[in-house]
Formats: sequence, structure tokens, C-alpha cells
Amino acid sequence: MNKKIILSTALVSTLFAINLSAVSTEDRITALENEIKALKTGKANSKMVNEMDERLETVETRTIVDRISLGLGMRVEMNNMSTTYANGTSPANEDPIFRTKLNLNMKSDIADNLKFTGRLSSYKNWGDSNYDQMTMANMDAKQGRTPDNSSALYVERAYLDWALNNGSDYPMFLTIGRQPSSDGPSYQIKEGTTRKGTYDALAFDGAADGIVFTANLDKALPGTTSLRFAYGTPNNGSTYNSTTMKDTKVSGIFLDKTCSLLNADHLIQIYAVNAKDLMANPSLANPTTGASLDKNIGDLGLYGAMFEVQNVAGFDFFAHYAHSTAKPNGNTVDLSAMGYGTTEGLLSSSSTTSEATGHAIWVGTQYSMADWSVGAEYNQGSQNWFSFTFSPNDPINKLAARGDAKEVYVAKKINKYANIRLGYVDINYDYTGSGSWLGAPMDITNPFAATQVKESKNTYLTFNVLF
Repeated sequence: MNKKIILSTALVSTLFAINLSAVSTEDRITALENEIKALKTGKANSKMVNEMDERLETVETRTIVDRISLGLGMRVEMNNMSTTYANGTSPANEDPIFRTKLNLNMKSDIADNLKFTGRLSSYKNWGDSNYDQMTMANMDAKQGRTPDNSSALYVERAYLDWALNNGSDYPMFLTIGRQPSSDGPSYQIKEGTTRKGTYDALAFDGAADGIVFTANLDKALPGTTSLRFAYGTPNNGSTYNSTTMKDTKVSGIFLDKTCSLLNADHLIQIYAVNAKDLMANPSLANPTTGASLDKNIGDLGLYGAMFEVQNVAGFDFFAHYAHSTAKPNGNTVDLSAMGYGTTEGLLSSSSTTSEATGHAIWVGTQYSMADWSVGAEYNQGSQNWFSFTFSPNDPINKLAARGDAKEVYVAKKINKYANIRLGYVDINYDYTGSGSWLGAPMDITNPFAATQVKESKNTYLTFNVLF
């Protein structure tokens, strides 16, 4: 080996090591790359080159970690569901459904006043690669939230938190991008995690794009108080039918209050949301021509409040109430492309413009002792109840039920990152169409509802890993 090359390489390495703290990470990578190139040019032995490659890989990995921190969420679950129709019959075969969901979580402090948060998600049923159109998993709000029977990664969250006035007594922020609008309170109690979403889970659960302005009012009120104004577009009609439809527009106001009182943690949230020009279904299309059958069918309002208290002698409690108001505009859509053969409007079965109001409650409690916890939840929805819970983790969307739902569970904490939960859900439907904004709900005893689901049961086992 040429001695000059070896001496030059040694000198570069020494100077590089001495000045390591004085140069940028990019300079360190460039220096290592040049060093490897010099060694290879001088026909150095493979051991030395491999050592340099390893050093370069370590520095490159460190560069990524310095810029963005990564986390993992993984859910493996078994759902053993049974269904009973209004006429007393049941499906011929209901095998257990096994699912795996993977979350790749990302965070980066870009600057003192700018932070990034992201989540890539893959969610699929075991051994299933056949897309089921009825789940509408390709809907924007469901991407990464509903199994689409592929291993694709979807952007479930990707937003920037921009501090507008650092150091002010009343800090203000803009949250821009794909919002933290899923897994909100009070899901975290059952999941055994910290609060992962912003908004009341009784009303919202799904991916959403938009912009949110937040004002921190801690200085004026004790505890942590946040006032939020939100705007988003859950369905953008102009991307596929710009001449006939307006874009759906959602705006809302939210007031959050968190505090510690009597050695317990409290959360109160009050909100009002309006969705204007709600679309029937972006996936509706003529099977022959491919032409869209979608329409704007009216406006929807959601108003509600929730209260949560945790860590009271081992107990957690929560209570939610929400009110929905549907205002059809008289438009209906032809559902024959979906196999239904009927025309429906916003919570209506004709061209009516009559307002339909609904409401729902959700209450629950959990007791924790050492590494074990047991809990119970109950929710009830009225005939015209409707929410934006398009894509919850629970496969039967119990919070959308027009009827009553009961759940009990026991959970075991394996370590600080993992837990396992065994639970049972029983939903009794009083009206048809739970979770759908199309068609007038019928009483489940109506003869025309004979083939509609009367009762759903699910015994589930879930293994969660979060770090």
C-alpha cells in the first residue's frame, strides 16, 4: 500500500477526530465518504474499508435520529364476532378475524417555534389481500384506520405545530396538515396510554386534513385552557367532479380545560362543529360508464361536551354527551351501484328537507391495581344519531350505534410499553343504518328491516405495543 496514502489518510482521520465537535454532521459524513474513497483508490485491505463503512453508517444513522425521533405502535388483535338479524337468523359462518396494525410514529423539533409530528399506518386482516369495497377503506378519512387488506403504509397523521408568539403570556399556535383527529378522549383509559388524539372520540374518529388555530389561555384561567378554531375539507369534490359539486367544508370551535384537583387529573371539552355540503359517498360511480353518482346532500352539525377524571383512588371515570343535527337539501343518490337499489338523502329516504336531530351518551369507569385493570363502558344513540366516527379501532363501531352498547374488559400490563386486553362488546340496535349518513333510520321491528342487524357481539383479545 502506498505509504503517502496511508499517512494522508491517518492525518485526515486525526484532524477529523480533533475537530469533530466543531463541524456539522454533513461535513462529518462528507469527510468519511472521502476517506473511504481514498482508501479504495489506494487498494486498502477490505477490513479497513469495512470499518470505515460502519463508521459512516453510524454517523448517517445518528444524523437521522438527531433530526427526527421514531416510535412504534403495534396492535395485534382477534375479534370473535356474532351477528343476529332482526328476523332472528344469523350468518352461516363467522370465523374469528385476526388483524395487525402497525404505526410508525415520527417527531422532529425543526426549530424553537416549529415542530413536526407524523404517523404512517398499515392495517390489514391476516391472510387477506382481496379489497372489500363495502368497507370503503379507500375513503380519505379511513386510510390507515380501516383494514384495506394490503400491507400499504398510509399517512394517518402529518402536521406542523407553528408557535406564532413564543414567550407571550397567551401563546398561539397553528396546526397545519393531517390532524390528530383519531384516538381521542376517552379511548386512552381503556388503551392504557396517554391521550393520543385531540377531539372527543364520541363525535370524531378518523383521519382529517385541515388547519387549527389554538390559543392557550392558561394565564387567564387556572390549569391548562385551550381555545381552538378548526377548518378542514374531509371530502374535496373538485378533485374529481369540479363542475357539479362544491367541496365539503368543516369548521368548528373547541374549548379544552385540564387541571389537577383533589389529587386527580380532570379534562373538560366543549365543542360545536358544522359540516357544510356533505357528500353522499365519493366512491359512488356508474359501474358501466364510471361517471360519479356522488352529490352534495346537505349540512350536519355536532355539538357536545365531555368530562373525564383520572387517578381517584385507582379509579378513572368519564362521561360524554353529543347532539347531532342533519339538514338535508333535498338531493338523493342512487345506491344501486352498491347493491341496494334505492335512492337516499341525508338521514332521509326521499327528497325531504326536514331537519333530523339525534343524540348520544358514552360513560365508563376503570379500576387499576398494580399491573391489572378492569373496566366497563356503556353508550346509547337515538334514532337519528350520527357522528364522524368513520374509522375506530373497534371493528363494529360501537359509538355510532343507534341503540345501546355495553363493554367489559380486563387488561394486564406486561411492561411499560406493552399490554394485553380481553374484552366483550354487546350492541343491541333499535334502528337501522348505524354509522351511515344516508337514508332514514327505520325501527328495527319494521318488517322492511328484517334482514338488518339487530344484535352484534364481539369477544376480542388485543395485544398492544407502544414506544
